[in-house]
Amino acid sequence: MRSVTVELGSRSYPIHIGRGLLSRAELLLARMSVPRAVVVSNEVVAPLYLDRLVTALRGAGVDVSTLVLPDGEIHKDRASLDAIHDALLAGCAERSTTLIALGGGVTGDVAGFAAATYQRGMPFIQVPTTLLAQVDSSVGGKTGINHPLGKNMIGAFHQPRLVLADLDTLDTLPERELKAGLAEVIKYGLIRDREFLAWLEENVERLTAREAEALAFAIERSCIDKAQVVAADETESGLRAILNFGHSFGHAIEAGAGYGVWLHGEAVAAGTMMAAELSHR
Repeated sequence: MRSVTVELGSRSYPIHIGRGLLSRAELLLARMSVPRAVVVSNEVVAPLYLDRLVTALRGAGVDVSTLVLPDGEIHKDRASLDAIHDALLAGCAERSTTLIALGGGVTGDVAGFAAATYQRGMPFIQVPTTLLAQVDSSVGGKTGINHPLGKNMIGAFHQPRLVLADLDTLDTLPERELKAGLAEVIKYGLIRDREFLAWLEENVERLTAREAEALAFAIERSCIDKAQVVAADETESGLRAILNFGHSFGHAIEAGAGYGVWLHGEAVAAGTMMAAELSHR
């Protein structure tokens, strides 16, 4: 298992990267205030991995309830947020209950925003299951939902207690999703890590072939890069804006085409090319 720490003083938290981590309940329990949790997933990920995580948690003595949401960027909306709040209220969840997001970027963003707003803030754990979520959206505390007039326009900064990136979940990731996630990986090389960029140019075929060691290294290096930026500028008052490279155009593409038509990573890849061309001009 590889580990990276996001250094935020008393709110610092680990990112654990490896295989078989969904069954390592002790890693989650160590970051929970009380042994009670609500796991939020989606209709694609839940049939694959929800039982594995819930069984491990219950075996460790955690009281667990679950909620499964519709999948896709189109559901990163107020209706999904309300569904989580409704489940928390119906289940009498307390402020000390931990909300666990099991899924990709949409699940993590919506669940994180629910955690930020339920009783003015509850503990939150990210268990990302896509490459893009493991290297980007699960790290740094940005949470939120989309609005018809703009992507991610309603949200909050709310840091997780833990990010648990189980590489086993990438085995079932569709090829299109894997390649979309690589856009965010490549971004780190472009904005601040020339050595990593050179490694990516030599090893991208290993990543698309899902070689375990190559994926583990790329995810760890991406998380190190992001963790350092977040530690220096948590709420994006300056340096952290560099992480938005390609995103201004990318978000416009997503909103203009209709949420879900382009994957986020695809839009970021196109937006990166557009930003580079504009800078060149």
